[in-house]
Amino acid sequence: MESNENRRRFLRLPFQVEVELYRPGGETCVVWTEDLSKGGVLLLMNGHENWPPVGTKVQIRVAGMLDCGERGPLVDATVVRHTENGIALSFDSPCECRGP
Repeated sequence: MESNENRRRFLRLPFQVEVELYRPGGETCVVWTEDLSKGGVLLLMNGHENWPPVGTKVQIRVAGMLDCGERGPLVDATVVRHTENGIALSFDSPCECRGP
């Protein structure tokens, strides 16, 4: 049987950054990422209650200002699963980034 790691469409990289999570109804919280891929992100929800249910549409953005003095873009995502420490999101429009 194939492991979950072997079935992933995109490579996951450890990546810790503070992000703002925007939930339906206007509720916002600040959380940390654990890992990131072109298809989604794992958010650590430590200390936050009432996690958005699987299937919920949310938005995320890097917390604070970017180096250019602007806020980061809002990224649309869907909660695809809960883990012991957080929630996994799938980006609604996967990144079209290309390597060098």
